[in-house]
Amino acid sequence: MKFFSTLRKAMDKIFAPACYWLAGAGVVFLVTMMFIVTFDVILRYFFDNPTVWAGEVASFLTISVVFLGLAQNIRLDDHIRIDVFTNLMPERTRLLFDVIAHAVAIVFSVALFVACWLRFENFWIRQTVSDSPIMVPLWIPMVPVLIGAVGFCFAAVAGFIIRFQRLVVPDPDTPPYSK
Repeated sequence: MKFFSTLRKAMDKIFAPACYWLAGAGVVFLVTMMFIVTFDVILRYFFDNPTVWAGEVASFLTISVVFLGLAQNIRLDDHIRIDVFTNLMPERTRLLFDVIAHAVAIVFSVALFVACWLRFENFWIRQTVSDSPIMVPLWIPMVPVLIGAVGFCFAAVAGFIIRFQRLVVPDPDTPPYSK
């Protein structure tokens, strides 16, 4: 099972910094969104002259924040989970369920990427633009979604490998369900 250890180390060396930078980009987008919304609110309430673009750009940035932070969230195991029943199970059984959950996440992330890619390709080929006055080419806000979907896929694969290795080759010094 040296294969899993080598693969895990390689993925951690490459993937952890990538997730960190994607999440950092998401934070930059979040701060940008906050400034845009604040700017629009000030213009609307103090000058009675709101922007025509703030709502649309804020929506695109919100979607970007979610998808760019997805890989880091999965990698750090910080996602929301309902663990009422799994906490009652033995640790090895919980680990097995976690392996299965990551396998399902891999399938879902691949399906998500394919669907996002088809949407991106459609927007690109047809040169689709938004209905707003600023007419943003819709392939632009799809870029962070695609990047996030790829990150999600890698995070699911990395999580699967880590948990599968713990399930198959238990480390006597590490509890089966520790992070």
